[in-house]
Amino acid sequence: MSGGFALVPLDCPACGAPLAAEADDVVFYCTACASGFRHEPEASRALAPVEVAFVLAPTTPAAGWLPFWLLPARLEIVRRDAAGGLLSGLLGLLGGGGGEEGEAPADPAFLIPAFELPIARLVDVAVRYTVERPRLGERLGERLTGGVHSPEDAAKLAHYALITVEAKKRDMLRDLDYRLELGTPRLLGVPWVAAEGGRRDALFGIPL
Repeated sequence: MSGGFALVPLDCPACGAPLAAEADDVVFYCTACASGFRHEPEASRALAPVEVAFVLAPTTPAAGWLPFWLLPARLEIVRRDAAGGLLSGLLGLLGGGGGEEGEAPADPAFLIPAFELPIARLVDVAVRYTVERPRLGERLGERLTGGVHSPEDAAKLAHYALITVEAKKRDMLRDLDYRLELGTPRLLGVPWVAAEGGRRDALFGIPL
C-alpha cells in the first residue's frame, strides 16, 4: 500500500480464474466457478463472497446480463398521514398490505440496479422489478459487469425509491414514518437485449 491506495488482484478467490471487470466495478462474478464477490476495502478480505442468482431468462436470447442487488426487506409502517390514506405500491407490498396485486409476498425484497442509470430511470426500474419480482433460475456462466453500486448504495437507493413513489401519489402525503430492515444482499443477474440507440431489459422492455 502506498499513498492511500492498494492494488487488489482481480483473481477469483474461489478458483483463481481472472475476473472480468470494468473501471469502476465494485461487484464481480466469476464465470469459471459461478461465484460472486463484492469489494470491501475496509475488511480484512478485499473481495468478500456474495450469493448469486440469475433471473429466469425469457425465450428471447439475451445480449448480455446486468447486475442487480436483491435486498430482503422487512418494512414497518409507523405512520402515514395522507388525504386518502391508501397503502399501495411499494409501501403496501413490502409493508404487508399486498399493494395493488392483493396478497403480500412471503419473502419481500427490493431489487435495485447495481449498474449506472440516471436516478429517475433507476427508480422506475427498481420499482418495476420489486413489484413484479421475476422468477429466479440457476447460476449461469455469463459475464456480469458494470456493478458500480455497493450494497450500501443499494440500501440508500431503496429508501429513496420508497419515498419517491409515495411522494408521487395523488392522495396528498403529509407525513411518513417507517422502519426498514434490509437483510443479507444477493447479487442478481438480469438479461438485456439490444434496442435502437441502446439496450432494454429483456423482461419488461425498459430502456437501460
